[in-house]
Amino acid sequence: MIQWSWKTISYRLALGLMFASLTVWSSGCQEKPKPAPSDPDKSMEDGDHDHGDHDDHDHGGEMKPESTSTTPPEGTTSEKPKAEMTPPLVAAPESTTKEPPAPAETSAAKPEMKTPPLVATPEATTTEPKPAGTTSEATPPASTPKMELAKADNKPAETKPADGKGTVTGDWPMWGGDPTRNMVNKTTGVSLDFEPALEPENGKNLIFTARLGSQTYGNPIVANGKVLVGTNNAGEYRPQHVGDRGVVLCFDDQTGEFLWQLTREKLPQGRVNDWPEQGICSTPIIEDNKVYLATNRCEVMCLDLDGFLDDENDGVYTEEVDHEKQDADIIWSLDMIDELGVFPHNLATSSPVIHGDYLFLVTSNGVDEAHLEIPAPRAPSFLCINKNTGEVVWESNEPFDQILHGQWSSPAIGEVNGVTQVYMPGGDGWLYAFDVTSGEIIWKFDLNPKDSKWELGGRGTRNALISTPVFMDNSVVLSVGQDPEHGEGVGHIYRIDATKKGDISPVTPENAPNPNSGQIWHFGGVDADGSITGRKGDLIYRRTISTVAIHDGLVYAPDLSGFLHCLDFKTGEQYWEYDAFAAIWGSPMVVDGKVFLGDEDGDLVVLKAGKEEEVLAEILFDSSIYSTPTIANGKIYVADRSRLYCFSIN
Repeated sequence: MIQWSWKTISYRLALGLMFASLTVWSSGCQEKPKPAPSDPDKSMEDGDHDHGDHDDHDHGGEMKPESTSTTPPEGTTSEKPKAEMTPPLVAAPESTTKEPPAPAETSAAKPEMKTPPLVATPEATTTEPKPAGTTSEATPPASTPKMELAKADNKPAETKPADGKGTVTGDWPMWGGDPTRNMVNKTTGVSLDFEPALEPENGKNLIFTARLGSQTYGNPIVANGKVLVGTNNAGEYRPQHVGDRGVVLCFDDQTGEFLWQLTREKLPQGRVNDWPEQGICSTPIIEDNKVYLATNRCEVMCLDLDGFLDDENDGVYTEEVDHEKQDADIIWSLDMIDELGVFPHNLATSSPVIHGDYLFLVTSNGVDEAHLEIPAPRAPSFLCINKNTGEVVWESNEPFDQILHGQWSSPAIGEVNGVTQVYMPGGDGWLYAFDVTSGEIIWKFDLNPKDSKWELGGRGTRNALISTPVFMDNSVVLSVGQDPEHGEGVGHIYRIDATKKGDISPVTPENAPNPNSGQIWHFGGVDADGSITGRKGDLIYRRTISTVAIHDGLVYAPDLSGFLHCLDFKTGEQYWEYDAFAAIWGSPMVVDGKVFLGDEDGDLVVLKAGKEEEVLAEILFDSSIYSTPTIANGKIYVADRSRLYCFSIN
């Protein structure tokens, strides 16, 4: 996303639920029915994908076998009303329909990289005591000063409301708020006295609501008086565009008035490169009144935040097919398929990050429709682009032909000992740290045990990376996961020392302890004796596509199965585990001593931040919440599956 996806229940069950959910949506939220999200005649690959509901996690730690029953699995005890279920975010099922021939990029020998080679310089490590459920190794030097990264286009940091209660912060212009991607907002005096409704007058402290598409996985961002959300075309704001499209909608952040729309048609190759009805899942970034994002067509684009409402066609790109006032004004565009040979698997989804004049993103290069070959191993998996021109500054094709599935994550940035690093979650389950200027790999870290195995359909124990890295105090916190349609499975979360160099994985390629390990702590794996979970063989932590939030010495880490874990940032010790009884796709937002988190049942739960679990509120929305709440300028913006809500909270 990333958040940007994915799951393994029966395809026939899922199809029925899709149509049922669309019926509920169309009658309750929209003015007329929308197209079904998938082609019922397409067959699934190896049981790999399914567009069914995702609220049936199993407390025993494994997904139930595929079934044609709609009865919730044993162990699911939620009695909350269920919201409509939806197909997955990005890495959705592949059909067996033949696609155009893949590029002939399957050479066994790995070519020269455009980035300089990895330079290993072993360093000494220190150890911390091992808390229950964790393994601890290296600790970053305590003397290294903590970095401060400015937020792009953020309004004055703190202001007082008219009544003098609390603090109001400014814009939220990117996924994660700033380049470290740590979703913590400094607003204080936040009220929980708000309720959603389809019309503002029927809600509580509801400023506006605006319809989106039929499936929304993009996160709202707010800057310069506008709020942007990626979705599909079911809202049909632009009458000349009918049917499935990827869109970004721009609204006035005070009134919800529709301003303009970026519209991108689907790729002709079909679901292997551009999954139906998923829309645009990349969360844009706004800087200097410009918008940067990846489209469903695997393009990197720079847009004018004012669209054509200013009666100007800005930039070198002046051939927009859509150029009326309510259309997007494209400044430049980089087609990663045509110009770089990228083969996106299912969808391009990465949310860009900016440092200076450089724009960074993961290309989503991935496997073929059969999940057996990498059609374009030489194509870049990671890009550094000049944000002003759209020209590639440097690129990396790591991990070459070792991509497990797709690459749907997003990069983060941190500064360590005066060197700015950009973190790429690789499609092989490794995290790569690059020098932002040279593209040199500073260090890399394998987030999977060496004896883990990748198997089709999520049956293995090796995982990819879909979550976004979070930088904090010279270290990075990141979890592993898979396409949500692959179901539950063993997961791992690590805190990694970013001051080191070389291969800093916990063990060597020979599976021996690595003296250069950058692991500070690890949480996850299987509880063999039941000493941690109370259940022998239970999973301590499960696969996730969510990104953690770190605040006041605590890490808030959701997993796809519906559990939010509160861990100690220093040691990895678990303080508590909250069960949402529904799948979690979004990420936590920490603000004013509270943790906001949405789930697939449409609940926005608010927990008290701290070492003791305490639920403060549960606010039920009309449909599933696959995104992360955004707080900006005294308001909270929540996108559920088909609508955007804006509430006053100060």
